[in-house]
Amino acid sequence: MATLPLIAKEEPHRNGGQHIRRGYLPDFYMNDFTRLGLRVHPCDDAVRVLEENHYGLIKTIDGFHVTLEGADQMRHVVALFKEGGIFCEILDVAEAIYQG
Repeated sequence: MATLPLIAKEEPHRNGGQHIRRGYLPDFYMNDFTRLGLRVHPCDDAVRVLEENHYGLIKTIDGFHVTLEGADQMRHVVALFKEGGIFCEILDVAEAIYQG
């Protein structure tokens, strides 16, 4: 099972590691570390679609995270967003974290 953060497209300046807590990072890592997330717009509509389709949502102080059982569910979520006119892109939310 994977847990992916939902990041609002309208707030790109918040992407720089905000959705990454220390507990998500390995103890030792190099610049090849990645943390997948979903950038969506509008975010409220994306959350509503996930709730209506009974996907597991976790609300944290960072925002919402969706739990997925596998790649098929990822494809299904992206298709649901597309059907609903919701922008969605898969991105690396760890790319802006300084790893030195």
